[in-house]
Amino acid sequence: MERLLNDLRYAWRSLRNAPGFVGVAVLTLALGIGANSAVFSVVKGVLLTPPPFARPEQLVHLSNNFDAFGLKEVSTSLQEYREYVTHARAFASLAAFRPDDVTLTGTESPRRFRVVIATASFLTTLGVAPVLGRDFTAEEETPGRDKVVLLTDAAWRTHFAKDPEVLGRTLRLDGESRTVVGVLPPGVAYPEGTELVLPFAPTPAQQEASRRGNRFLSVLARLKPGVTVDAARADLVRLGNEREPDVVSQYREAGWSISVKTLEEQVVGGVRETLWLLWGAVGFVLLVACSSVANLLLARAVARSREVSIRAALGAGRGRLVAQFLTESVVLSLVAGALGLLLALWGTDALVAMVGEGLPRAHGVRLDVPSVLFTLAVSLFTGVLFGLVPALQASRADLHVAMREGSRSTGGHRTGRLRAALVVAQVSLALVLLVGAGLFVKSFLALQGVEAGFRSEGVLTGQLALPTVTYPDRARQSAFLRALLSRLQGLPGVESAGLTNVLPLGGAMDNSFDIEGRARQPGELWKAVEFRAVTQGYLRALRVPLRQGRLLEDADGPDAPWAVVINRTCANIFWPNGDAVGHRMKLHGQDMQWATVVGVVEDLREWGLDAPVRPAAYYALSQLPSGYLGLAVRAKSGDPESLRAQVEAEVRAVDGDLPLFDVRPLTHRMDEATGPRRLSALLMGLFAAGALLLAALGLSGVIAFSVAQRTRELGIRMALGAARGDVLRLVLGQGLRLSLTGVAVGLVLSLGLSRLLGSLLYGVSADDPWTFGGVALLLTGVALGASWLPARRATRVDPIIALRAD
Repeated sequence: MERLLNDLRYAWRSLRNAPGFVGVAVLTLALGIGANSAVFSVVKGVLLTPPPFARPEQLVHLSNNFDAFGLKEVSTSLQEYREYVTHARAFASLAAFRPDDVTLTGTESPRRFRVVIATASFLTTLGVAPVLGRDFTAEEETPGRDKVVLLTDAAWRTHFAKDPEVLGRTLRLDGESRTVVGVLPPGVAYPEGTELVLPFAPTPAQQEASRRGNRFLSVLARLKPGVTVDAARADLVRLGNEREPDVVSQYREAGWSISVKTLEEQVVGGVRETLWLLWGAVGFVLLVACSSVANLLLARAVARSREVSIRAALGAGRGRLVAQFLTESVVLSLVAGALGLLLALWGTDALVAMVGEGLPRAHGVRLDVPSVLFTLAVSLFTGVLFGLVPALQASRADLHVAMREGSRSTGGHRTGRLRAALVVAQVSLALVLLVGAGLFVKSFLALQGVEAGFRSEGVLTGQLALPTVTYPDRARQSAFLRALLSRLQGLPGVESAGLTNVLPLGGAMDNSFDIEGRARQPGELWKAVEFRAVTQGYLRALRVPLRQGRLLEDADGPDAPWAVVINRTCANIFWPNGDAVGHRMKLHGQDMQWATVVGVVEDLREWGLDAPVRPAAYYALSQLPSGYLGLAVRAKSGDPESLRAQVEAEVRAVDGDLPLFDVRPLTHRMDEATGPRRLSALLMGLFAAGALLLAALGLSGVIAFSVAQRTRELGIRMALGAARGDVLRLVLGQGLRLSLTGVAVGLVLSLGLSRLLGSLLYGVSADDPWTFGGVALLLTGVALGASWLPARRATRVDPIIALRAD
């Protein structure tokens, strides 16, 4: 212990006398450690922290695929769910649920809550129980007896002030009184963001056996002990093949298959690869930082060679010297770790803010004790990593050479080779990061260049939900639509306004359909059509280009013959001769009518900018009503925020108990759709820029060190007639050789690692030659620039002074 304390005191005195070196080393390491800690906090919160459910590895999600229609992970019908409950052998329990929103009234102002409507087996399947009160009962899955509600812990704390007397309290939700019967444990909110849980009480229409195609439920299941995902999938395939022969035939024609995904894959599958990639990238940045500091330590060791030799002459063994140098490097890394921790505090919040709602389990991301311990471990590891080689090198003291008057170093050539190898490693790692950043940036730019099919600038959007108690039929819903749109259109700053059941980029409902007078050939299957219900002003508000015919009009009312507008892709697939207008089509399902195609519009990217365009149909909202509405209002001024207060006031004027929620410009929804790719491009670019800067500084330092070591040689060359240009080319050639070696190694590594990026890119191949070539040229140019300053200094060596130096 005494020896350790002595080493620490000596390290402190030694480092205190080199403030410039300490400042550069600490800042370099702090950036690498802080970035690693911030990304680790996100990875831990999203990927490494198990959900608060009993044995979460047993939880799976069930859904359907209909490959013939191009439909993946389609929801389940009530009839299919009941078949699973009754006949499936692989599950210990199953639950059906669907997310929704409800409005709380009877308070100072209406408040919107995110809810999940679930069967009584929902909490049992998750493996949790209320901390206050009780769970639902099977009897409460009956209409009329379902007027109860469970609160999540977050809702209990935020909206009910953690009131212990909340049990038995009556809440007015969507016009119906419900009694609070329980409160869930902290952290239990599934799907994420859920605030209330309501019992699922199916209506008589939903329970009809013929409604097999009415798929509106998500299904969660718990595997029996020892049952694998593959075994569960095989069990459900068996069950599917035991259905009625006509149903089995229909499913086979549709290319039906069952999807069984673990809860982990369902929740974080969309971001897992990206987060692991970012953590790997920030690890590369730390390696580059360690290489830079190791280079600084090697240069410092050369300057201290006389000191080391004297200590060796006084009896210090090599192990003692290595311990002393390692102590100094660990002290540096711990100081850098403390600073990195402060950077990580800011960086973690910044990362979560940049991703927004696109990051699952974002509420669990924080710089907690495990993250601090990780930072400490990284600091100690980096201290040993970048300090060991310089310590071993510095401890090889040659007493006779070091004590000789004017000697510059011991082992200068060996040290030079080590520093050169570190620079090659820095350049190669920087190139790998630059290639990754280049691919992500090109991918993001390609996505930004995708034509969405509508103009998002100047449009304010929001959402409404019409409670069935207040708006029980089509007549009342239509009256609300007319009143609201009339008031909105009368605002002086509004150019156009419309309503839809789903706003852009929010997906759409898919359905099969028939075309009048066109029979399917045996075995012929048509792609499903996306359908949306819109008012006459909706497509105008989005400025969707009309390609043929007309848009929906006020005359397309509830009592008029049904009309439909289709997109260009639908017209090209089913009416390739360009004669879609005037033909009739009918969606499959009860209460559907034949609708005349009255117009063809440009394709809208309803599922996202990176998703392929599908056939789409836009029906009149008055003819195909929906209680869940999206509002789109275009401002004449081009500033959608200028309409926010007026639009909210008009909604309150029509129905004071109806909140307008999720109000934001359409451009924000566009940004959210591209958020994950923007974040990947931004972070990879920042990491690559940092690595490039460190590599350039490292190369410049090595060249400067080499020039200092070769001062006598350069003086002799110039004394014998070498021109300054010859010296300049000599030094630049050394830098170019190091950089080209690093570029070559980096290109090989990049070609291997880029294969991992294929699924994360859009519009660019993982081995894009322009990116690889451009990055190689950029890095070579930066390397030459970094070598220029020490090369210029070399040309100014005075031969007389250089020859006197030794």
